[in-house]
Amino acid sequence: MKIVTVLLAAGSGKRFGEKKQFIKLKGEPLFQYSLNTVNKIDEISDVVLVLPPEDIDRIKVFSFKNVIKVEGGKERQDSVFNALQKIEKADIVIIHDTARPFATEKMFLDGIENVKKGWDGSITAIKARDTIKEVEDKQVRKTLNREKLYIIQTPQTFVYSKLLDAHNKVREKNIYGTDDAYLMEIAGYRITINQGSILNFKITTKEDMILANCLVKGKSPF
Repeated sequence: MKIVTVLLAAGSGKRFGEKKQFIKLKGEPLFQYSLNTVNKIDEISDVVLVLPPEDIDRIKVFSFKNVIKVEGGKERQDSVFNALQKIEKADIVIIHDTARPFATEKMFLDGIENVKKGWDGSITAIKARDTIKEVEDKQVRKTLNREKLYIIQTPQTFVYSKLLDAHNKVREKNIYGTDDAYLMEIAGYRITINQGSILNFKITTKEDMILANCLVKGKSPF
C-alpha cells in the first residue's frame, strides 16, 4: 500500500505579515517540523511539498523520504489539487498544513488506520469545549449544541482516488472549501474523525508564534 503525504507550505503570508512557513522556530523553518514528523512514520513513503512558485528553487529540504516540490495555487484548494496531480498510484493521501507544527505521529497513524478500516476519509478533530453562537450583523442568532461540534484540524487522511474525484467534481462547479473534508462531504463520501489536540493549533498570528516558541523551549507564555 502506497501512502503519500502532502505538506502545504505555499501561503503568501498576507494575514501574518510574512511567509510564516519559513520563519525559524528553534533554528528550523516552520515547515520542517511537519516534515520531521512525517520522516518518523514508516507507513508513509513519499512527500509532496507545496511551496510558493518563487521559492521552489531556493528552499532546501531535509528528509529521509522521497520529496517532490510542487508549486502552490491561488487558493489552498488549488495547491492541494496541484499536489494531487503529481501523485502516481497512491492508495492513501494525507493532507497537512505545515502551519500546524505540533501535529503528532499518532494523528497521522490514527487517520491511516481509519481509512484502512473502510472510511473514505479521517480528519483530526477536537471536541468544542466552549459555547459557540451563530452571529449575524453583530446579533446573536442561535446557540449551537456544542455536544455535536468539533474543531477540525489537520492532518486529514483520505482514499487518494476519492479525494481526487471530489476535487474534480467541485472544480466543475467552481466550489471552494476551507478544507478537503468539505469537498469529500459534497461528493457524498463517508468521513470520520481521529483525535486531535489543543496543542495542534494553527499558527495564524504573531501571538501564535509566541506560544510556539514557548512550547519548543519549554517555557510558560505567562
